Amino acid sequence: MSVLLDNMSMMGLNSFLALIPLLFGLLMVKTRQPLLQVAFALLWFSFLPNTLYILTDLRYLPEQWTAMHHFGKIALAVQYLMYELFGVSSFLLALYPLEKLLVRSHWRKKQVVLTVCLIVVNFCIGFGIVLGRVQRLNSWDIFVNVPNVIQASFQIVSSVELMLLVVLFGVFANGFYFVWRKCWAISTTLASKSK
Repeated sequence: MSVLLDNMSMMGLNSFLALIPLLFGLLMVKTRQPLLQVAFALLWFSFLPNTLYILTDLRYLPEQWTAMHHFGKIALAVQYLMYELFGVSSFLLALYPLEKLLVRSHWRKKQVVLTVCLIVVNFCIGFGIVLGRVQRLNSWDIFVNVPNVIQASFQIVSSVELMLLVVLFGVFANGFYFVWRKCWAISTTLASKSK
């Protein structure tokens, strides 16, 4: 049972960090002042990787699983299931403000711009996950420890293995997001036809 309690602090902090881009995304869409919109967008973008970062915490599950007995394994599975669902949900919801802003824009080829922006942002999320998981940096380091962020970024870019990890996370984020969007579009179309 101590494993479950120990997880609460890690899961609580990471869940809180995953909520931050939802807040700044909402503020980014609601404000009409360009300067504030840019500030909220930068904060949104900086904390966005925390959403999918939660999935990387699954690496602790196998070791914790072996330390648990029957009831504890069920509780641990439920704990991780809820945590991972929260991470995936926060990821999907955090990208919505970007879509809303781009749809509201005056570009002619909105769909192309939207798709390209989402693809790039998802690869940036992959980069942010590697900064956090491998380089052990936090989102706020972008504001308080810029030299370390720059150094860690150069280390990632200069490492084939780390860049492959960035690509892997980026491909996963893009695949997951665009499959979810397609499924959502199909389900809403079917729902509207059944009315």
